[in-house]
Amino acid sequence: MQKALTQNAQMLHKELPVRLARRINELQKMPYGLSEMAPVQKVRGWYVRSFNDLISMREPQTMEEEQAFTACLEKILKRHSSVVPTMAQGIMMLKEQMGDDAVRKCPFLQDFLDRFYLSRIGVRMLLSQHVALHEPAEGFIGILGESVCPGDEAEAAVAHATHVCEARYGCCPTVEIRGDVKERIPYVPGHLHHMLHELLKNAMRAVVETHAPHLRPNGYHHSAEDASDGLPPIDITIAAGQSDFHIRIADQGGGIPRSQIANIWNYMYTTAERPKEQDLEIKGGIRNAPMAGFGYGLPLSKLYARYFGGDIDIVSMDGYGTHAYLYLSRIGNTKEPLPN
Repeated sequence: MQKALTQNAQMLHKELPVRLARRINELQKMPYGLSEMAPVQKVRGWYVRSFNDLISMREPQTMEEEQAFTACLEKILKRHSSVVPTMAQGIMMLKEQMGDDAVRKCPFLQDFLDRFYLSRIGVRMLLSQHVALHEPAEGFIGILGESVCPGDEAEAAVAHATHVCEARYGCCPTVEIRGDVKERIPYVPGHLHHMLHELLKNAMRAVVETHAPHLRPNGYHHSAEDASDGLPPIDITIAAGQSDFHIRIADQGGGIPRSQIANIWNYMYTTAERPKEQDLEIKGGIRNAPMAGFGYGLPLSKLYARYFGGDIDIVSMDGYGTHAYLYLSRIGNTKEPLPN
């Protein structure tokens, strides 16, 4: 086992600086003054420090050197935990300067953010996998679950999204889960939770704001159960296909106008109010994320799905509701989609 860990560390010692250097270079050359904005400079500083930490270490050859290298990877994981909300803050500052429409039409931003966040997913996957291999857990190879139950993950995501929705609106629609709820696949549970949670937050928000428009965020109600009366339920259907695993989340939240469908994958687009300043400083990823407002939920979730060969599609009927389709490729025959 130690030999395999050392060999993996040697691969990471070569690979990670290359990936970080590419992102550092892009962050330095962003137009519209983005490279000079404090949040973007902060993110670039994190990448530069991590790059320097890696190249300052010799290639691991012994168990002690491999352990020191792993400690460095843990430090990098922690350092980069707030990259997403910090970059979002930079984009919001650009919106304030140029206006929402102008920023949304910037030709380079969408492609840059896709490359940047896809790279981040890959780097964190490599870092987390190596660190997790030091603490073997039954049913896991690193962070990869050998037999993950999407039905169980859906239940966990429902509980998480319900808590966030009730904290925001004081109520929440019920969620029904049906289909192949006991089927299992190899997958990274954290990635699956992220995608399901984001799709459920969107569905819950749409249902509440469509069917209970009088409610206000953080409003007072006698109980969440009383306030939720009359809200149509959200349906989750799970189907185990031969090549893909399918999860459909169907809501009756009023749907999306056809003219706006293309915008939902844009990082600069959101129909929610801007998050509060403290929400821009969340730590550790999605488990503490606000209900909505960044505009990052869908595009980031799509990248998580595509990282392992899957995808997300949205089909909406304006005036009625939306169906979100999450396709999970059965891991084993998918190459890592490396950004340029």
